[in-house]
Amino acid sequence: MKRTLVFSILLFLALLGCKSPRYSFDELPDVQLVFGKGGGMAGMVDTYILLQNGQLFHHNSVTETTKELQALSKKEASAFFMGIEELGLSEIDFYHPGNSYYFLEEVKENQRHRIVWGAKDHKLSKDCLEFYKELKSHIK
Repeated sequence: MKRTLVFSILLFLALLGCKSPRYSFDELPDVQLVFGKGGGMAGMVDTYILLQNGQLFHHNSVTETTKELQALSKKEASAFFMGIEELGLSEIDFYHPGNSYYFLEEVKENQRHRIVWGAKDHKLSKDCLEFYKELKSHIK
């Protein structure tokens, strides 16, 4: 009986230590997947920040409001971070905004790599567009 109780307590403490940390918009981790859209007459920019633990934040540049959205599962978030690696985003050089534009940005520690598209005369790869659409479909 005593062994079972001790084992249960140790197991509980081990599982408690495995919980992913929670972040606030003011204190984000070094690895992020940033995406969104901007431009138009108001010049508004909607920025979404996905973290590896699944947390998702939204910032609106006009209202200067930031809120945490419904999180993705850790498995879904991990798939997106693997997907950004498979796309090779850090190797893509694409900056062609239009009046309205869209962006994908990979943040790793102090390095940021961003692609921007929207200009009618410059087409982004189908893979990048599909990846962006899939990200947007998870916003609730």
